Amino acid sequence: MSEEKLLQTLIRIQDEICVTISLNTHRTHPDNLNDRIKIKNLIKEAIDRLLEKYDKREVANLIAELEHFEQEIDVNYNLESLHLFVSNTVSEVFKSSWETNQEGVHISGNFAVRPVVKEIGRQTTYLIMLLSQSGIKLYSALNGHIVEEVHNEEFPIGENRFYNTFPDKASDSKHLDDLLREYLNRVDKALIAYISEEKIMTLVFCTEDNYSKLMQVADRPSIYYGYLPIDYNNVETHQLETRAWEFMKQELERKNEDYFKELDSAIGQGLVLTDLQEIYRACQDGKGDFLVVEENFRQAVKLVSDREIEIVEDPVGKDIVEDISSLLALFIDERGGQTLYVPEIPNQELRPIALKVRY
Repeated sequence: MSEEKLLQTLIRIQDEICVTISLNTHRTHPDNLNDRIKIKNLIKEAIDRLLEKYDKREVANLIAELEHFEQEIDVNYNLESLHLFVSNTVSEVFKSSWETNQEGVHISGNFAVRPVVKEIGRQTTYLIMLLSQSGIKLYSALNGHIVEEVHNEEFPIGENRFYNTFPDKASDSKHLDDLLREYLNRVDKALIAYISEEKIMTLVFCTEDNYSKLMQVADRPSIYYGYLPIDYNNVETHQLETRAWEFMKQELERKNEDYFKELDSAIGQGLVLTDLQEIYRACQDGKGDFLVVEENFRQAVKLVSDREIEIVEDPVGKDIVEDISSLLALFIDERGGQTLYVPEIPNQELRPIALKVRY
């Protein structure tokens, strides 16, 4: 199930008891052994709280599903965080490329869906190129994991076949460098042919010297993010995706600065809303371009009508949405906009939530 469909399912659920379990996880052994212990402890906490608050028969199905999760989750395939969503009609596991600040057990009439919203809002597709002595491999990646290796007429590319055939030039470093540049130029052309006109960029694992030469012959240098030094002892897929994701997270943080600048410039045009009621209506009407929310901001509201919300302190009850930003994010996503969760909005006047509208 895609993140978008999962978000729609979780937000629109009508079950009275919704259990969300969230924890930060690890990608590699032996750290991921602690993940299993955390999962076991949090599931036990969830079961204990269910039995304390509800009749055992009422929550029997929920408990059975939670116990099933404890046995079935494979910690060898975790990302940065793990989230379990369980109700009488929903049973979903979601692995996120981002750490969570809502670790623990959440039991209410709504699911705690912020991790799914964050994954959608920061979703980025990119390519990873492994430029090694044995040839070139190209991988497509989404957020923190490699989706697949590219196999087509061009990729993977075999090792450099541009050998020196002139005995008197065997020690001519310029001639040897020219042969390497010819090889890298063909690699660059193969990459351009693959991405065509798509706005997708590539991160390269290679030596500093090879990347420098690649940039010298690249027809479109702008399609490259940069490079990470290659470690020939650590070129397995899971090792590449872990290092690449650390790089990409920094890139995404820099991209947030562009959103902040756009937000500030839109203030003078009257295109920024900070009032929750106004934001709610604009998101419903499809006016939302992008929503910026501080990660610590949570606000429960009551849906008074299709167009009206009322701020409440108690996040439990009929027509109550535990976190209005999650519902806003759903409206925006369905209408082609984007939601960004950030540590802090630089402009104090726009904190803790601001919407840039299209018109």
